[in-house]
Amino acid sequence: MKPLLLAALALLPATRPLDRGLADQTAAITAEITQNGKAYDDLRELTAMGHRLAGSPGADRALAWAKAKMEAYGFDNVHTQATPIPVWKRGDVSRATLTDARGQESLRVAALGGSVGTGAAGIEAAVVEVHTLAEVQRLGAAVRGKIVFYNRPMDPTLPDTFDAYSGAIDQRSSGAATAARYGAVAVLVRTLTTLTDDDHPHTGMTSYGSGTKIPAAAVSTHGANILSARLKADAGLKVKLELSAERFPDGSSFNLIGEYTGAELPKDVVVVGGHLDSWDLGPGAHDDGTGVVQSLEVVRALKALNLRPKRTIRVVLFMAEEEGGWGAGTYADWAKTSGEHHVAAIESDRGGFAPVGFGTTGGPAALAKLRAFAPLLADLHADQITEGESGTDIEPLTAAGAVAIGYIPVSTHYFDYHHAETDVFANVLQSEFHDGAAAIATLAWSIADQGL
Repeated sequence: MKPLLLAALALLPATRPLDRGLADQTAAITAEITQNGKAYDDLRELTAMGHRLAGSPGADRALAWAKAKMEAYGFDNVHTQATPIPVWKRGDVSRATLTDARGQESLRVAALGGSVGTGAAGIEAAVVEVHTLAEVQRLGAAVRGKIVFYNRPMDPTLPDTFDAYSGAIDQRSSGAATAARYGAVAVLVRTLTTLTDDDHPHTGMTSYGSGTKIPAAAVSTHGANILSARLKADAGLKVKLELSAERFPDGSSFNLIGEYTGAELPKDVVVVGGHLDSWDLGPGAHDDGTGVVQSLEVVRALKALNLRPKRTIRVVLFMAEEEGGWGAGTYADWAKTSGEHHVAAIESDRGGFAPVGFGTTGGPAALAKLRAFAPLLADLHADQITEGESGTDIEPLTAAGAVAIGYIPVSTHYFDYHHAETDVFANVLQSEFHDGAAAIATLAWSIADQGL
């Protein structure tokens, strides 16, 4: 056992009767994953299939692949769970062309998820640059017939890039709906990324509600910088936007479920999961291929070590998270009437970077109990357990009694790749990624052993 882990044992609450045995077990789990782990190789295979947009052939291939992996690793009760999904296709055309007194320039754009198309002729109009939804509301009728250009960057001064993302996401999620209310004909949204001059547009969901639907696209930060500068020089410039995106009636797909049945309390369940779908610009390595294979690794490692949990550890791979958490809603609705006790749910959906710790929305009592496991996570630098967000796919499970817990890695570079074609396998570092898998497995095993 590592010296740090031995020292940490003295800090564990005396009320836990199997503390030393638990520490030995979690040390073995960490060694198995960091020395013999399969997650990195599994991620290579998963991302080689291409994107996994819900309802696409790639998503179907990924479902079959993950089911075969569960079966090969000896999971119990491997099965699919039917879920409704939205159906949207980007099509082949995402173009924006700026025209001003200096001539024409192409801007790299990507249709936002759920966006309507422009029609084959495209839409050409003058552009109004804004930074907030409130600014659009103040301008009112002045945006009628124009393309609204949201140019608010993520705040680079915030140490947690997820906070910066939260502070900028409203222009992507609600910008089109807001502009449409005042007669705008389309929107361009500055890509949400920590990179200040990158030429890769990042997609993401936009929502219209019951209002008018107008085309919406992300423009790369490089393109946004050009457009903003050219607007300052020529307020009369125009942009022609061409999007072949199309929305279809809702369809169906599946969540994938497999587990390691608890030896003593099989109806008490600890869920571990991520979302199997990805956006369609790239193979979704960090978002959320890493979460998928880290979840598979939990049960694989326990099976390899012949460690059977007291409570059931269930891996759930959710479908259509990117388009609104459809699979999560399906599983949560089932869980409420399943007759099981969902003790906790752990989600990995922040990338495969080095561990920091975990966040929970479970309240002070759950937070205190989780912090009792922190010494077991210290060697992995994953012992910061805080109150905060958990995860899109698991938060609905709180209605079924689960304590929702989100894995937190270093966030510095996550939004360099998020929802972009650059979210590829080569940008995942094996050692950091496997440390994260070991941290998730350590916490899942500890909760399955000790409860909450």
